[in-house]
Amino acid sequence: MYWNYPYQAQVADYSWVSQRRERVYTEDLLERNVGKLITVYLTFENNPQWNAKRVTGTLRGVGRDFILVRDQQSGKDMVFHNINVDYVVFENQPAALAGEAE
Repeated sequence: MYWNYPYQAQVADYSWVSQRRERVYTEDLLERNVGKLITVYLTFENNPQWNAKRVTGTLRGVGRDFILVRDQQSGKDMVFHNINVDYVVFENQPAALAGEAE
């Protein structure tokens, strides 16, 4: 009967698996680029007045779930929740990647 065979623990050898690099999040990338001119593209669900918005300005701060941008046209600081951000374009300079030497 098959259930009478002695149990043998099988140990997997994962020594060949290379270590993964540290995870990099959007927050880390944006934090390295504070002070740069960016254009933020946003969408807002269930908003009949303005479903989509585009803001160009200086990236002033980054939090875990928001970004702070000084609008180029109005000069006002605006806070956007990351959930509404579709993508960010760096206008004048290439983006500095997280973990990259300055």
